Amino acid sequence: MPVRRSKDTVTQTQRHKASFVYPCASDPTHGNRLIVEIGPGRGDFLFHLAESNPDAEIVGIEIKGKRVDKLIARIERRRFANVTIIQDDARAALPRHFAQGTVNEIHIQFPDPWPKRRHEKHRPINEELLADCARVLRPGGTLSFITDHRPYAELSSGMLARTKGLTNCYEAPFVTDLADAFPTLFSEKWKAEGRTIYYQRYIKPLPSPRVTV
Repeated sequence: MPVRRSKDTVTQTQRHKASFVYPCASDPTHGNRLIVEIGPGRGDFLFHLAESNPDAEIVGIEIKGKRVDKLIARIERRRFANVTIIQDDARAALPRHFAQGTVNEIHIQFPDPWPKRRHEKHRPINEELLADCARVLRPGGTLSFITDHRPYAELSSGMLARTKGLTNCYEAPFVTDLADAFPTLFSEKWKAEGRTIYYQRYIKPLPSPRVTV
């Protein structure tokens, strides 16, 4: 059962280890539009989503407690009313918090690729997570994945192509230039270092219209 953050009853150590929702009274699924970012880090893109979509509920799922504390501080300082933070592993949070067909957009940007084989279990992108993404997306909803690590881009593109219920928005498995990409601190840093950024976007197709005879 997730712990809902309360300064009076939950210590800092407990917060960093437990699953909880901030604000404690928040219901991340109550809005008309629901946008989820997995691993928001500093929150640059998360807050861009909040500012660009004032009518939507923006949810960040972050596993690292210290990052969550910093995100909460930034949310309170900037007085965002449409941002919810879930501290949890996304592989557990998606099935725990989101019903089928409730999410409009899912964004995953620059997750740690954990390139060594013995660290594969730490990668946030796996077939189970992608199946859950497909389940919680509404018809017409999109899943976007960005990385600067080509082997991870190739690995994830293969898994995405095999995920039932998702269709690639691009003709190629991924693209390396996206006009509407938001310039986060890290994306600009990687580009300045000469790294290539790999963009992937998948959509959950709308159901086919019924044909009456």
